[in-house]
Order: sequence, then C-alpha cells, then structure tokens
Amino acid sequence: LFKDVADEALRRVLAEIAQKNPDLPEARREEIAYKVGLGAMTYAMLSVDNNKDIVFDMDGALNFDGHTGPYIQNAHVRASSILRKAAGELPEAAGFDYLLTGHETQLIDLISRLPQTVQLAVQDYRPLVIANYAYDLANAFHSFYHAVPVLQAESETIKQARLRLVAAARQTLANALWILDIAAPDVM
Repeated sequence: LFKDVADEALRRVLAEIAQKNPDLPEARREEIAYKVGLGAMTYAMLSVDNNKDIVFDMDGALNFDGHTGPYIQNAHVRASSILRKAAGELPEAAGFDYLLTGHETQLIDLISRLPQTVQLAVQDYRPLVIANYAYDLANAFHSFYHAVPVLQAESETIKQARLRLVAAARQTLANALWILDIAAPDVM
C-alpha cells in the first residue's frame, strides 16, 4: 500500500515538474520528484498532532500552495534561486542599519525562533511543532520574496543585507526540513 501511494505521489510530482521546468534533464526531474513526493507524504503525516488519526489526502499533500511539504520546499527553491542569481555576491557579513520592512523583521524574528522551537518539539515529543514552524517560515519567506526586492535593492548595502537574510532563511528552512527528514531541493 505504501509503495502504491509513493509511486502515485512520484508520478504526479514528476508531471508537475515536467510542466513547470521542461528544460530540466529527465534524471534530475526524477531525483527532484522523489524528494518532493516523499517530502509531501512525510509532511502530511508529521503536520498532524501525534495523538490524532491521520487522514491522508494525496491532492492536498501534493499541493504547491498551502500547508504542505512542497510549499515549504518551494520556499527553499526560491531562496536558492536568488542566491544563484547573485553568484559570488554573498557577503561575509552585512549591516542591517537601515529601516527594515515588516517582511524583513518578520523573517528575522522567525529565523531566530528555530532553537526554542526545536527544544519545545523535543520536550513535548511533537514533530507537529517543527512542521508548523517550517510552514510559518516558508510563508514569511514567500511574502518577503513577493514584496521585497533583493537583487534590485535601493543600495548595495541593502542588497548585501538582504542577500544575507535570504541565505539565513534558506539555511533555516533546510534545517527545519532536515529535522523532519524532508529533503530541501535547490530546484523544482
């Protein structure tokens, strides 16, 4: 039964990736589909409180928008894309001595919460806490991505600070996904 569900998830994600990224080589598409398909299934199970029954909905789990693994993985992909486009421009350090947007403030706040969130999840033995955190961070990053220019920032200082913020968000998303045993692909 698991193999049937996993194969169906893989088939659906592969079709989605082929449609969204047709230039990607077939082998790479299959590798990404495997990561996203299994990530979707894992997230769907871990995002439910461990004292409740799980009702698995394949369509819901594979949705790239909403409270799903692929949505979180897509935030990691978007951060990776920004950093790829900035190739070689990621500064060692950056100053945040300018007026931050609300999106930047929210992202910084969420990034800083990972250690205490992990501690709470371990203390209560509830992976749901990490799953919800990862979703909240991905949601904040998607909002930041749509509202705040990074590579076209007003000044070089702001650009460098935002690149560091994107790198921090990307790493934190990868860490949260790793804790849930979900892969963090760089492309989808």
